[in-house]
Order: sequence, then structure tokens, then C-alpha cells
Amino acid sequence: MYITSQIIVFIGLIIDLGGRFFKSKKMVVLSNVIASLFFVVSYIFLQSWLGAVANTLNLVRNAWYVHIEEKQKPHKAYWGPVLMVFACFIPILILCWNSALDLFVLFSLCITTFGFLFSNVLYVRIAIIMNGLLWAVYNFSIQGYVNLICDISSIMITLISLIMYHVIPAIRKQQDHATSST
Repeated sequence: MYITSQIIVFIGLIIDLGGRFFKSKKMVVLSNVIASLFFVVSYIFLQSWLGAVANTLNLVRNAWYVHIEEKQKPHKAYWGPVLMVFACFIPILILCWNSALDLFVLFSLCITTFGFLFSNVLYVRIAIIMNGLLWAVYNFSIQGYVNLICDISSIMITLISLIMYHVIPAIRKQQDHATSST
């Protein structure tokens, strides 16, 4: 089961990392939805029920977010998925409690649930980085080492995307502004 879980999470990793390079929030989130299917199965094989539930909620929440954006619904439409995530996860956290490290999964859900609310992809990427850091600690604690490598890879790829799409253009814009004002 352990080896199978690691193979499955690796497939999810490829899908998830590919999504990090998209410019649009919709495509970043959509790739995360697809990858979450693999992550859920991986955590089931690792017998980490908390990880499986958290990724199931990520999958449902992100699919709902994509739907909200496609329909161009008002920002208040996001409160349904936000409430669903916490109403479902808190009782599961209490039932599956193993240690204080389980709070990392809760914090991860909080960060991505609120981080993915923003239209600005910069904030989404920052939430993804913070999410990866929290999951890295959790995955190390449950000996999900390929999952940990996935988290580290996700952080690195997201940092590269952040630099490509946000830092470099900001520097260029600042340089162009400085050049045009002299």
C-alpha cells in the first residue's frame, strides 16, 4: 500500500506542478482539483484519514470556486464553500486527532480556502507556497516522503512562477518607469 500511495501521489504531483505554470487563476485551481483526486487516494493508502478528508474538501472547494468564477457570481457566493470546508473538517479533525501536527492540516485548509478567494493570482500563489510548507511538515510526520518531495517541488515551482509572472514584470515596470522619467 505504501509504494502504491507514493506512485499515486507522484502522478498527482505532475498534474499539480503543471498547473502552477498557468497564468490564469482558473487553470491553476482546476489543475489542483484534478491533482487532488490522486492526493486523496494516496492518503487513503497511507491510512491518513485526515489527509484524505482535507484533500477531498480541497477538491470540492476548488471545483466550486471554478464554477463560481465561470458563472461570474458575486464574491459572496464564495461563503458557501468556505462554510462547507470548516463545517465538515472541524468534526473530522476532532474525531481523527493524533497530535498537534494535525493542526497543520487545518491551517493549510484555512490558508488555501481564503487564499483562493482572491482574484489576483499572486495571492493564490502565496497561499500555495504557505500550504506547501504546512503539508511538508505534516507529510514528514506521517512518513509520506514522496508526498514531502511533492510539497517541496510544489513550493519551488510556485516560487518560479511567482518570480516569472510577478517579480520580473514588476522589476521591468519599475525600470521602464525610471527610464521614461529621466
